[in-house]
Amino acid sequence: AVAALMGVPESVVGFTVSAAGTSLPAYVASRISAEKGFGNQAVANIFGSNTFNICVGLGLPWLIYTVGIGFKPYHELENDHILESILIMAGVLLIFLVLMVSTNFVLLKWHADLFIFLYILYIAFAIGQVFTNVA
Repeated sequence: AVAALMGVPESVVGFTVSAAGTSLPAYVASRISAEKGFGNQAVANIFGSNTFNICVGLGLPWLIYTVGIGFKPYHELENDHILESILIMAGVLLIFLVLMVSTNFVLLKWHADLFIFLYILYIAFAIGQVFTNVA
């Protein structure tokens, strides 16, 4: 509601504030695990959290909605550059896999720097897409 009053599109709130809100608890738990020397647990926590968010966070509301309206298809989903975001996500996953295989599954500091940089680029790209399509 505050974002709407400020003229900030829903998609910007979705990939910034909402994303951080769902990811910060997993980040904190993973960081604590990593600091205690449980790196595998930290990585597994992040993968589990993201899998849960995708499968349950998207799937359950969709299931409840479709059951409530008699299993009719939902045609009101706005594109909002979803395909571009999916392709970017797939590309970043591919980069992650290449890095893991090439370093024999050792996480290095520069990997973290790279992914933070890629996230900043994505946010800039996504915000740019939203505001170039508003005009």
